[in-house]
Amino acid sequence: MAIQELLNVRETARRLGVSEATVRNWANRGVLHAGRLPGSGFRRFDASQIERMRKEMFTQLAPFDEGPVLKRAARGRIVRADELGDDD
Repeated sequence: MAIQELLNVRETARRLGVSEATVRNWANRGVLHAGRLPGSGFRRFDASQIERMRKEMFTQLAPFDEGPVLKRAARGRIVRADELGDDD
C-alpha cells in the first residue's frame, strides 16, 4: 500500500504559485479537495492532485513565442523599442 503525500496550505500555495488565501478560497469553493486533520481541523491536500492541477494551470497559459523588443534608452532605462524616439 502506497503512502499518500499530504501537503499543508503553505506548501500547496508554494507549489501552485498562489497565495495561501487563494488555496483556502479554492478549498472552500470546492476547486481543491481538502481533508481535515482530526482535532485541529487543519487542511491537508493530496500532493498528486496538486501536481496535476499545477500541470493543468501551466498548459492553459498562452505560449510565449515573442514579446516586445526591449532596448536601453537614455540614462540606462529599459523601454520597448517602439517607444524610442529618434533622439534616443
